[in-house]
Amino acid sequence: MPKRQSQSTATLASEERPKIAALSSKDADNQPTKPIEDGMDIDEDAEMGEFEDAYEDEIEEEDIIERDEDSDGVEMVDDDEEEESEEAAEKRRQVYLPGDQLGEGEVLQVDNSAYHMLHNMSVHWPCLSFDFVPDNLGNSRTAFPHTMYAVAGTQAERSYQNQVLLLKWSQLHRTINDDLNDEDKDDDVNDLDEDPILETKTLRHQGGINRIRALQSYQSPLTATWADTGKVHIWDIKKLMESFENPGASVPSAVQQPLFTVASHGRTEGYAMDWNMDGRLLTGDCSSKIYLTTRRNDTGASFVADRNAFRGHTASVEDIQWSPEEASVFASCSVDQSIKIWDVRAKNHGYALEVPHAHDSDVNVISWNRKTRYLMASGGDNGDFKVWDMRKWTDSKGRSTPAAEFDWHKKAVTSIEWCPTDESVLAVSGADDQLTLWDLAVELDAEEEARHREAMIGADGSRREVPAQLLFIHQGQSQIKELHWHPQIPGALASTAATGFNVFKTISV
Repeated sequence: MPKRQSQSTATLASEERPKIAALSSKDADNQPTKPIEDGMDIDEDAEMGEFEDAYEDEIEEEDIIERDEDSDGVEMVDDDEEEESEEAAEKRRQVYLPGDQLGEGEVLQVDNSAYHMLHNMSVHWPCLSFDFVPDNLGNSRTAFPHTMYAVAGTQAERSYQNQVLLLKWSQLHRTINDDLNDEDKDDDVNDLDEDPILETKTLRHQGGINRIRALQSYQSPLTATWADTGKVHIWDIKKLMESFENPGASVPSAVQQPLFTVASHGRTEGYAMDWNMDGRLLTGDCSSKIYLTTRRNDTGASFVADRNAFRGHTASVEDIQWSPEEASVFASCSVDQSIKIWDVRAKNHGYALEVPHAHDSDVNVISWNRKTRYLMASGGDNGDFKVWDMRKWTDSKGRSTPAAEFDWHKKAVTSIEWCPTDESVLAVSGADDQLTLWDLAVELDAEEEARHREAMIGADGSRREVPAQLLFIHQGQSQIKELHWHPQIPGALASTAATGFNVFKTISV
């Protein structure tokens, strides 16, 4: 799977006719584009990036339908004219789905009514990976504007130009619905769609950063970076976090140096990495080996890297996840198409359980559900993703039996993560430039299923198969690499791509 490259939007809301909107990346003038959605007229002659006012068109005299009035003063419309008008309207009201071809002059524009919040941020160098950093602003916060902290790692043109970025996004206001009238907009000053504030602190980093992970502890904000040099560096970012609140405070030069460097992998690079809450770090490389690095109990600044590898995979280890319940248990996935469960207490460092053929391609990513802890999601290189009930991995014949599987994305799944506040909601991103949200708790009865299928007509007039569990399709980014739910702001998401970051919150979650 090619991973390193140097280098909105949909909602299913109505039972009668699901609304799906989509967003192209940018138009020729680098302006956001507007989604063609159910009930929206497609303007064949619209200029690129131009916003159309549906109420601005003038009515030509010859377009006025002549009407007769009956004795009660009720207007009568010719049946043929009415039928023709409805057919014309239906032709314009076609649901756009990713992959549909646009006609000449047609463009897509973001549908602000599908978002509570949507902000874009560009960076000088693209970032393959990022992670949210816990803060002390409170949990389960919903009031706008929001503030978020994150770390990201760059993929610069030259090795010495790379950096660890510590980001503070503040004044993240609600995205105003452009369809509201002026009176509604004035009702709440917090609804103003103002520009957010971005503050950045940097650390020099030797080598491109394949993956970055933050220890999810405000008291001990450690960050680990997987470099393409084969080294894993551990950084203490506490002083940098504090410098955001004290702009004049000096930051010790020692902060620019890693707290510890894991050299267990030699010169072999990798992507798989995850922290346990007790400060233990797992790293998996492209030669199939997994190593454990442990923080000493006597001091948080001292680490011990295990030289004995966890062996069992036969190809590159792509992702690692600690169990949210058992402190010594973790899962891994690999290019060898398997998912394995391990226990660090095992003397031989071997795996305890496995699904040998979890996918028909490389298993790129996994996510352990933190609320329903026997559920795990995995994403494959062929675009499919599956949900596993770990109480029953296989059937009586030893064949892998996922609890659910979906084949929606047209290219490799690049990131997958369960929502931390809703056990049935899952976010998935793919190399097809889609970020999708799913509610796996949705089950339709026969009548609802028939109505759902009837509603899904593509822009080309063909019927499209859209799973009822699909909540939302977010687009507008190119080469999406990673997504994360914010751990303290319910429903808030961020994603990184070759074109920068999106920070958003949809109406669906």
